[in-house]
Amino acid sequence: MSAQPQHSSLQACVDRAIVRLKSLHDGEAGFLEIVGLGREAVPALRELIFTRERSGLYQARCRAAEALGILGAFEVLADFLRSPRQLSDPTERIGEETVISTAARTIARLREEWVYRLLAELAVQRPLNGILAGLGSFHREDSLPILVHALGEDEMRLTAETVLRAFGKAARPAIMAVARNPGVSDRSESESDLRKRRSALDLLIEIGVPRKEWPSLRHLLDDNDTQIALLACKICLRVGEERERAQLSRRLSELRAKADYFVRQQIEDLLASIERAAPLRRSASARPHA
Repeated sequence: MSAQPQHSSLQACVDRAIVRLKSLHDGEAGFLEIVGLGREAVPALRELIFTRERSGLYQARCRAAEALGILGAFEVLADFLRSPRQLSDPTERIGEETVISTAARTIARLREEWVYRLLAELAVQRPLNGILAGLGSFHREDSLPILVHALGEDEMRLTAETVLRAFGKAARPAIMAVARNPGVSDRSESESDLRKRRSALDLLIEIGVPRKEWPSLRHLLDDNDTQIALLACKICLRVGEERERAQLSRRLSELRAKADYFVRQQIEDLLASIERAAPLRRSASARPHA
């Protein structure tokens, strides 16, 4: 006899917590309240996260995703991530993608093979920032092609770069493969492919290129894209042969003539650093050997 009233009382608590969770003012308090109610709150959280929000507001559904993770309801998050969507309204789509990203980051806390496979599939179909971050958190090298591919997308490049930096030298072969090869040919290369190669070269400058690997990148000094050629010059300055480094000022001057203002400033800075280093190199070469 007492079980039914107790259940009704608990459901009333869940309902109140959901109302607070959805509130812009009391959302954080509602989050703590709903988590404190335990697994009994999972059905209500499931209903909330699956409810489309045409206004684009996503905060309540993101809190629901995080609460489901804390409560261990990863199967609900998986169902949500797998569910098909056709969103024509851009406002609604942005909100939905934010919730998907939160759910992907949250489910990635469960370090299981099926979660990795799910995120890898999603990253190919719908490579959102949260999906890439969740996938990258597994730190598995078989995800590198997906992450490197995302370098060509403006919305995901920063996340992809951050994840690839975390791989460090392990990511270098995959990054180099993209950096040195145009998408089809250097004349028909898409803007996305160009952005991808520029980003890859920037990453290589950070990670470092071994001297023995430089020959495979040397041709980029003559690339048709000014930014790519400039990035190749920066790498050459570090690991190129002495005769190649001696010719960098001439090549940089050629690039400066056709560069936009932003790239021209970078070229000027690099030329200045070469000029400053020249007396030191001459002094070192003139010093008698012991």
